[in-house]
Amino acid sequence: MSIGYTSTINEQSLRKDHPLIECIGTLDELNAFLGDAKAALQKAGDRRADMINGIQQELSLFMAFLAGSPLSAGLGVDRIKRLIDELQSQAPPQSSFEVPGSSPVSAKLHIARTVCRRAERRLMSLDEEHKAAIVPYINCLSDLLFLLAS
Repeated sequence: MSIGYTSTINEQSLRKDHPLIECIGTLDELNAFLGDAKAALQKAGDRRADMINGIQQELSLFMAFLAGSPLSAGLGVDRIKRLIDELQSQAPPQSSFEVPGSSPVSAKLHIARTVCRRAERRLMSLDEEHKAAIVPYINCLSDLLFLLAS
């Protein structure tokens, strides 16, 4: 393989700046930021760490799907929506934008949220099959990350 190219699971050679590789890379970056937040939450014994662990597993499935593996599990969108409903019912109403950084974990989760939004924008450049499979989940995930950060 030449410099500036990478191979997918199905051995397709693509430039590293190809939209598909950009999407996989952005989801990988999101997963890494979530791992950083999860590590801090686990240290504190916070149950949000388990939520994030499930999200990370789903993101790994999505990255594999984009790279050529079949999507073997359900999307988890309904689970994400249930978590959003649960957290919204416990949170005070928001009257303004939250300034990230109220705590180290909150800052980490806000970084993950912004990377999630970027992943959604990157996914929009892909074909309908890939978008239809992942965008609904990623869209809901950014909302969940906002609530987890609050």
